[in-house]
Amino acid sequence: FPVTIKQGNNSCYFIHIPRTGGRYVSSLFENSNEVQCSHHKINTERVNGIDVTHLHYPLYDLHFNVSKIPHIAIVRNPYNKFHSSIKNMHSIHGCNYNDCLKTEKKFLEFVQCEILDRSYHNNWFLPQNKFISPNTHIWKYEWGFGPKFKKWIYDKTKIDISIKKVIYEKFEKETNENYNLDRIVKKYVKNFYKKDYNTFKYSTLF
Repeated sequence: FPVTIKQGNNSCYFIHIPRTGGRYVSSLFENSNEVQCSHHKINTERVNGIDVTHLHYPLYDLHFNVSKIPHIAIVRNPYNKFHSSIKNMHSIHGCNYNDCLKTEKKFLEFVQCEILDRSYHNNWFLPQNKFISPNTHIWKYEWGFGPKFKKWIYDKTKIDISIKKVIYEKFEKETNENYNLDRIVKKYVKNFYKKDYNTFKYSTLF
């Protein structure tokens, strides 16, 4: 059966949760010795209307038949992940998203519309817990991607990756410029993504 990452007799499935460093991690695998990657390129194929790189559970198990190999995933503080999504949407579309998020009702309408329609194809706003299978190993974005990450990958998958500077494709107009959200948005994110905060043990204190 097809797998996305393979090195010798060892393989794993990388669950790419959007806005958690997934393109960088995919590039680390792709640029490591004797590692073969497939179905890891953004905007090349879709399953059920969703970019194949951002499939949630159980779609990837059903499509790729990977339930018997290790799954690995990167998670991120829910507010920082949300902010990253909005910042990049602002750089692409130029909209003032604070206007769309200024009340909890507007926030819920915005996020639900993104999940069900506008961002359905890339799963940017789907709660992170929706991606996780029963046999997923979790790494936090905040822990970084240095030697400890390399060791963790090997411990969980027996795949030996190279930690080095890699060049990976970024979204059109993606920038590092700041984009500030109103403070009240943190409360709305905390309420909507409460299960993510609890599941991955992120603090809800601001």
